[in-house]
Amino acid sequence: MARIVALSSFVSRGHVGLRALVPALERCGHDVIALPTVTFSSHAAYPHVAGHALEPGQLERMAAAIDANGWLTADMVITGYLPSPTHVTFAADLVDRIRRRSPGATYVCDPVLGDEPRGLYLPAETAALVKTGLLPRAQVITPNAFELGWLANRSIANVDDAIKAAKALNIPMVLATSIAAGPGHLATMLASGGGAVLTRVARRASAPSGTGDLLTGLFAGLLASGSAAQEALAVSSAWLDEILTTNADSDDLSLDRLYAAPPTGLLVAPV
Repeated sequence: MARIVALSSFVSRGHVGLRALVPALERCGHDVIALPTVTFSSHAAYPHVAGHALEPGQLERMAAAIDANGWLTADMVITGYLPSPTHVTFAADLVDRIRRRSPGATYVCDPVLGDEPRGLYLPAETAALVKTGLLPRAQVITPNAFELGWLANRSIANVDDAIKAAKALNIPMVLATSIAAGPGHLATMLASGGGAVLTRVARRASAPSGTGDLLTGLFAGLLASGSAAQEALAVSSAWLDEILTTNADSDDLSLDRLYAAPPTGLLVAPV
């Protein structure tokens, strides 16, 4: 069992941010310390939303108390939704603090910046600071196709574009989702060690919010359990696909399938 610190959004209803990350990590057998960057009634796409961001000063006091109790040693730290530049600065400081306590800790950065067709849903200043302040610290990043293209300043129309963008970022491991992969299909691509592999699933007409958070949690949780990267890709992709199959026409990401036996992994193909 690994100890994992997760910093992202919290919602009262729905499964995005920590509400997707934490169950996935715990399902993989890990102890999770969760720090919420915002507390909202739901994700922001609904007509009525209430809540607020937690001030970085409050998050710092929470982290300091956790540290003082001796709990901030960790095997992994994951960051997700960060609403402002000061939250990004807090995230960078948190990663550094954890690494001082645990030099071998892996940092997984989910750069929650935007998607297609909406584009950026963070202020440009915040997104830029994620790129300059967090990516250089990360061993693993988990962008969607839009985020990968924005970070690499490249257009991502297909798998070849995604591979070039991942190489341009010069990060040890890039797990990129929602990559167009031929008629009617999407790929999840893993670029690491100078090579790339992918899994492929049928494109759905729609999907509930939170799929990126859930995949990040599953992939990171499997890595923390000792799975090789390609195995983690195969199993996490298959798990997410099965969960989405049970969520047809739903506005929320039901996690019932998460608690069944892990699926047989999808085929991992070299590219």
